[in-house]
Amino acid sequence: MLAVTGWLFYSHLTSGFRVETNILKLLPKTEVDPFAEEAFTRFSDNNFKQIIVAVSADDKSQVSGAAKQLISQLKQTELIASFTSQLTQKEQEAVGKLYFDHRFHLLTDRDRQLMLEQGSQPFLDATLQLVYSPLSGQLIGLIPTDPYLLSYRYLQNLNAKGGKQQQGQLDDGFILFEQEEQYTALISATLQTSPFDTHTQDTVTTLLHDFEQNNPELTLLKTGAVFYAQHAAASAKQEISTIGLGSLIAVILLLIVAFRSTAPLLLTLTSLASGIFIAFTVVHWFFGSIHVLTLVFGSSLVGVAVDYAFHYFASANKHRHPLRHILIAISMGLVSSVIGYIALFTAPFPGLRQMALFCATGLAGAFLTVVLLFDRIPYRVATPNWLLRCFKSHLRVSRHASNNTFILMLLLAPLTAGYLLLNTEQDNDNIRQLQSIPPELYQQEQQIKELVNAPATNQFFVVKAENKQLLLEKLQQLEPQLQQLVSSAVIDGYQHPAQFVPSAQQQRNDYQLLGKRLLNDNFQQLLELGLLQPAQISKLKQNYQQQTPLGINEWLNSPLGQRFNYLWLGQIEQQQASIITLNNIHDLEALQQAAQAHDYLYFINKVEKISTLFANYRELALLMLLTALGIIFILLTVKYRPIIAAYVLLGPVIAAAFAVIVNISINGSFNLFSTLALFLVFGIGIDYGLFYAEAKTRSSYINLAIGLSAITTLLSFGLLSLSATPAIHAFGLTMLTGILTVFLLSPILGHLIYSTKGLPHE
Repeated sequence: MLAVTGWLFYSHLTSGFRVETNILKLLPKTEVDPFAEEAFTRFSDNNFKQIIVAVSADDKSQVSGAAKQLISQLKQTELIASFTSQLTQKEQEAVGKLYFDHRFHLLTDRDRQLMLEQGSQPFLDATLQLVYSPLSGQLIGLIPTDPYLLSYRYLQNLNAKGGKQQQGQLDDGFILFEQEEQYTALISATLQTSPFDTHTQDTVTTLLHDFEQNNPELTLLKTGAVFYAQHAAASAKQEISTIGLGSLIAVILLLIVAFRSTAPLLLTLTSLASGIFIAFTVVHWFFGSIHVLTLVFGSSLVGVAVDYAFHYFASANKHRHPLRHILIAISMGLVSSVIGYIALFTAPFPGLRQMALFCATGLAGAFLTVVLLFDRIPYRVATPNWLLRCFKSHLRVSRHASNNTFILMLLLAPLTAGYLLLNTEQDNDNIRQLQSIPPELYQQEQQIKELVNAPATNQFFVVKAENKQLLLEKLQQLEPQLQQLVSSAVIDGYQHPAQFVPSAQQQRNDYQLLGKRLLNDNFQQLLELGLLQPAQISKLKQNYQQQTPLGINEWLNSPLGQRFNYLWLGQIEQQQASIITLNNIHDLEALQQAAQAHDYLYFINKVEKISTLFANYRELALLMLLTALGIIFILLTVKYRPIIAAYVLLGPVIAAAFAVIVNISINGSFNLFSTLALFLVFGIGIDYGLFYAEAKTRSSYINLAIGLSAITTLLSFGLLSLSATPAIHAFGLTMLTGILTVFLLSPILGHLIYSTKGLPHE
């Protein structure tokens, strides 16, 4: 097995291991329609590459200079695909030319209504007013080719619709904000690579940190997935080191103290290394990568996998070949644990499947090492008497509690836990529990949001149609409903591609409407003022005849289209798809109802759907646990008497109940991740009971092995409870409470099992 695993490990080593930090890779699909799921994936992939940096200082010119310097340094990294904070002068001219070249096909909603009702005169009046305004120098040259100033009016309307910034002004190529005598320039960029690439994370964060250190007079704010991913990766690495190293040190110290020999230490470390090596390799081979949170959870495997070695060497105090005396018990313990993990693996939940496969293969690897290797290596163990006396004292104290009255009192715990589970409203099954949110980054994000009216990244509309033109038409058809949502304060604003590129049908209608006025207008007022010549009128009408509509591909290739290309998703499932982003959502239910009114419109609300899915999985996991409990009870009654089977299961049942009570008391909820921990509590708790059920005589060495096992498990999972990631904290707290409870209960139930079996006292 190790040879096969080694070959797999080497093959992956040559091609490179992939440690995933993208939180979405852990999550199941939430959309029933594959189209909607793919739409979310494409939009989120693009959105995750966005970063925004705000540079602030007291001096306006200093801010612009610093922003240019920072952009230059970011360009040198070759990690930035494009900067989207503002259009350069050259890009502004290109956008102006794009709309000018299609000016006879583009009318704003207001201009269309105005022309239908009043003809061309209001446009000519507006042109004449502009001639005498401060803008006349810029616009007077447009009059011979665009007397109604349609391209200018359309661009002004686009700025009103598409502008993300609030109260900002364009200065030296940057959008500047002035607040409390401080000036802020925004730099918005799109990464060339994935924000979850560790090289990208380290390069960008180090560059910004150094820039801020070298310019103490400046204040830098930043937001983007790359910064959250870097924090998550750093936290996970620290927690892996803390949990894994803490567990390993505890194992080493306990082995040295308990068995006073180097052979047990080396053999145990070998079994742990084999288990972790096999688990890592199998998971990476099966999934093509391994998530950093899987490694955090998996680092606590040390505290469970060491159980087999502890039971082996505890029994070695009494038996020369202990394997034959513990094989049935540890085998049944492994099977019960693996069954639980197999149940988790069947769930269509990538994160759970990774963790389940890691733990199942890791335990199997450690188990096989004990079974196949330990009896072949010569060793000597001698547990010190003072340690044995400690556990004997524990046994004597436990004997006083091993009576039916105490057991009946304990049964109140499952009843209380069941009541709390049924009546606790705040289940807190939220995706955000999978990632720790650093307060500093969150605060910076909120400060940037005060300046930038950014759209929601996990809540938006998706529109689909058979082809591009039909998609643009459907987007336009939704305009009245979207405007109503704004008027009703459901949202503050929205954006979609049809605001920049009307459908071909709409452009044809506008072209015909405008032609009726343009071809029949004599432009007398403009001729009298010398703003237009007769020859220019002929040329103008000729240009009208030759002009073509603005196409979506042409717009996407423009500087403006490149900045808003995330709105256009392209082909998905033989359908064309587009995004409608939403700003400042105030009423989710109204948005869901709006989507239900159209079969081509989807409202994507990823956070809520995943949270609902987590809640469903939590309920399903609890049912699976109860079902497994019944199956295990039936299996145990085949080998043991029903009363012994009940005693074996009673420990983990009571422990799980106390874990539920403590979690709800401290956190006010019991979530999916706490529920998953109960699988381990049951697996480990049943292991403890099985050793008492398999015992031929009353032995303090069984309590020694269980005690050492419990200490390492408590240390490893106790450290998990200190994690900054809420999901891992909940998992660790459940394990800490459950294992401590089952350890204290196991000798009490062990005495009852001994008495039932009729075993004499030592």
